Amino acid sequence: MRPQDNSKNVSKEKVLLALDQGKVVITGPEDGIEGATIRPGRGVKVFINDQEISNKSEVFPGDNAVIKVEEEIVPDRFEIKISADQLKVTARWIPGLKKIYRVEDHPYTEDLVVEGVLCEESYKSLHIDDALEALKKEGIIFGINMNAVEQMLEDGGSWYTVAAGEPARQGENGGVEPLFKGGKKTVTYDEQESQVDFRKRYEIVQVKSGDIIAYIHPPQPGKTGMSVTGREIYPDPVAAAEVNCDSGTEISSDQKQVLATRTGVPLYKKGRVHSFRVDNVYTHKGDVDIKSGNIDFRGHFKAQGEITEGMKVSADGDIEIGENTSGAEILAGGNVLLKGNCIKCKVQAGWVNMLLQDIYSTLDKMTESVASALDASDEVTKALEKRGKHTDQMEAAVVRSLLQSKFAELPEYASSLMKTIKEAGRSLPENLARSINDIAPNFTDFQYSQSLNRPILREILDKLERLKQGREQRLDKADITVPYVQNSILISTGNIIITGAGVYNSSMSCGGEVRVARLFRGGIIKAGGDVFIGEAGSPRAGSEQGQIHVTYKSRVHLGSVYENIRIKFGATEYRCEQNMNNVRLILDQQEFEVKILPWEK
Repeated sequence: MRPQDNSKNVSKEKVLLALDQGKVVITGPEDGIEGATIRPGRGVKVFINDQEISNKSEVFPGDNAVIKVEEEIVPDRFEIKISADQLKVTARWIPGLKKIYRVEDHPYTEDLVVEGVLCEESYKSLHIDDALEALKKEGIIFGINMNAVEQMLEDGGSWYTVAAGEPARQGENGGVEPLFKGGKKTVTYDEQESQVDFRKRYEIVQVKSGDIIAYIHPPQPGKTGMSVTGREIYPDPVAAAEVNCDSGTEISSDQKQVLATRTGVPLYKKGRVHSFRVDNVYTHKGDVDIKSGNIDFRGHFKAQGEITEGMKVSADGDIEIGENTSGAEILAGGNVLLKGNCIKCKVQAGWVNMLLQDIYSTLDKMTESVASALDASDEVTKALEKRGKHTDQMEAAVVRSLLQSKFAELPEYASSLMKTIKEAGRSLPENLARSINDIAPNFTDFQYSQSLNRPILREILDKLERLKQGREQRLDKADITVPYVQNSILISTGNIIITGAGVYNSSMSCGGEVRVARLFRGGIIKAGGDVFIGEAGSPRAGSEQGQIHVTYKSRVHLGSVYENIRIKFGATEYRCEQNMNNVRLILDQQEFEVKILPWEK
């Protein structure tokens, strides 16, 4: 802005000053007595005739007045932050600032104050090389992100992650993965199940010898990382899982699995050490009742309470019941120990062995029948071939006709086997149950029988022969021990021992001895060994008060016996006709007469 032309309003005898494009303009008479005044204001310096003035000074035309404006530059800079773990660097670029004063035009005046107007603008002098150098000075040499650095220089004042380290990747300690959940699991049934046992509510979790019960996972080492300053960051050390294999378990040869070494209930205790055990004894804390459901266990079973009416307990091993049993069924593959009274119960000890004997006996009969059927079909087929009437359809019809007419016992054997393995459940050897399920339907299902021919019969016979060769024999004898029995059935492959008050109106059958400490009144005893009874029969009872059946080589020992007792040695029967005390009865092998001798206790 140029100074206004106001010369018409100004006396030509006065000296005036104006500002025009940053320069001082002086007008007026050169020989004037009074000059105009000038003084510097904010942000400017005024020089008169090369001398800087600081206060109001008088000037005249011909003087050289020069104005110089002030400048200030605040340089741009970087701010850098390194995280405590030295894995992250953030930085920002702070733009510089240029401060400069500008002088605006001013009209003519006698007293001029030169005042600067402050102007500011950003200032940039740093570039990407400067940024990299700044990072280097801070020791940052790893993980620099060039794109982030460039973006930082474009966006002043904002923080950017310009470098990132690589953290150490932590490894994993070795671990253990159990493949079971301890205790019991609820029994579920499919919609297609034809029969549902509402008394079987839970199933005890069990494993077999050789089963994998847990996986052992090896430790996984970590990976070394790197800080932004180039320092290696090491992961924490890892350790293998510590596994303790207690009784019934072992670690596999490759150290990757925990194996069961016997059949039973798997147990796992988690802690610093992972402990495993397989117990072949399962203890049920409480009563076996409708709440607990029936029990089916592969191993030894103990119940601390009672077995209530209508319940069933079966086990491959021994069974021990802590309190009374009433109206129950007890099936033990081993011994049975009842610590309470046994009333209206069926008790079997060694029942798996009994089942196996029945099964193998039936299989022997079936083998004989199938072999005979095959021989008969061979003869008929040869006759048809001689007549030229043999066809596959004719052969199948002949086999079916023979089975239905002359070997009608085969469906009975097959049905009996199927029923037995279903009742036995998991107690039978798996290969035996699987083979029976493969063979039996050929004779029980009409759809199977339609396809029977000589090759299939021969294949069935081969399977039966292999079963005969590989049959499992269980020779251990199993005992029943109970203090008091009433209206019950006791069956044992070993001994039956009554330790308490006695036996009333019950049936006892065993392959070994029968020992009744006190009373035997009513019922029947069948023993493969000797019999020992404290008191047999009842005084003054007119009706029969019991039978005792033993082998012809056995002996019967009686503390007291009444005239209402019958004793049979094989086919030879002895009826007591008088009361006797402390006697021993034997069968004379030559005369086949029962001899009464003293009981030498």
